[in-house]
Amino acid sequence: MKIVVLSDHSQTQANAAAGKRQADFEWGRANYEAQRALLDLRKSSLAAKSKALWSEQRYFAWLFSFVPRLLDLFSVKPAPPVKEEAQRDEMVWNAGADGEQRVKDAMDRQLGDEWVAVSGYKNPGGEIDLLLVGPDGVLAIEIKFLNGEVSCEGDRWWRNKSDKYGNVVERNVPIADKGGRGPSEQVNAAASRLQRFLAERSPLEYVHCAVVLSHPLSSIGVLRSVTVDAVATLDSFHPRAILTKGFGERPKCSPDDLVRLITQDHHYHARRGKR
Repeated sequence: MKIVVLSDHSQTQANAAAGKRQADFEWGRANYEAQRALLDLRKSSLAAKSKALWSEQRYFAWLFSFVPRLLDLFSVKPAPPVKEEAQRDEMVWNAGADGEQRVKDAMDRQLGDEWVAVSGYKNPGGEIDLLLVGPDGVLAIEIKFLNGEVSCEGDRWWRNKSDKYGNVVERNVPIADKGGRGPSEQVNAAASRLQRFLAERSPLEYVHCAVVLSHPLSSIGVLRSVTVDAVATLDSFHPRAILTKGFGERPKCSPDDLVRLITQDHHYHARRGKR
C-alpha cells in the first residue's frame, strides 16, 4: 500500500507543543545559569574584598566585610528549572498520531500495492484522518484512539472510559470535537464535500465513511441509527467488505486518478485558507 501525506495535523501540533516546552525549559535553564553566574561573581568579589582588607591590615573593616558575605550565604538561591510535563492537548495529539499510525500499519498488512492511503486531506467540511483509495472506491476514515466501550445514537457518541487494566473508571463520557461534532458528523461533513467534487470529475459517485477505534482496549457498545457505513475496532476493520457491501456493479476508477483529484482539491482549499 502506498502512502500519501497531505498534512499531519496531529503530529505537527504535538511537535509544536513539545518544541515550546523544550524552548521554555532551555530559556529557564539559560536564565538560571545567568543568575548563578552573577551570584558566583558576587561571592568571589566579596571574598576578594575581605582578603584585600586583611592584607591592608584593616582588621575592623575586614571583620565587617563578613556581614554581606553571610547575607549572601543565607540568601535565597534560584531554583534550577524543571521541564514542564506534556499537557492534555499535547497528549491527545500524540495519541491521535499513534492511532493513525496503527491504522496505516494494519492496512498496509491487509491491502495490496494497488491501494493508496491518503493522510490529512482537508476541505471546508473538516479534515479526514485517512482516505483509503483503491479499485473498489474511496473510504473516508475517522480514527479514534480511545480506551473503553464506545457507543453512539445517530451523531451523538459517548464511551465508558477504562483504565489500562480494562476496568471502567468513568461512564457516558461524550466524544466530540471542539465544535461539538461526534466522529460520524466529523467524517461525513468532509466526505460529502469530497464526494461532490469527485462525482463531477470522475465515475465515482459515492465516498464511503467509517469510524475506526484504533486503541487496543477499544470495544463497541450500543450502536443506534448509525450515520456512517461502518463502525469497527482495528481488529474487525475490513475496508474491502465495506466498499463492496450493498453495491452492484459500479464503474471502475483508477486509484491514481482519484488520488490526483483528491490532492488537487486539498491544495486548492489550503491555498484558499491562506488567502
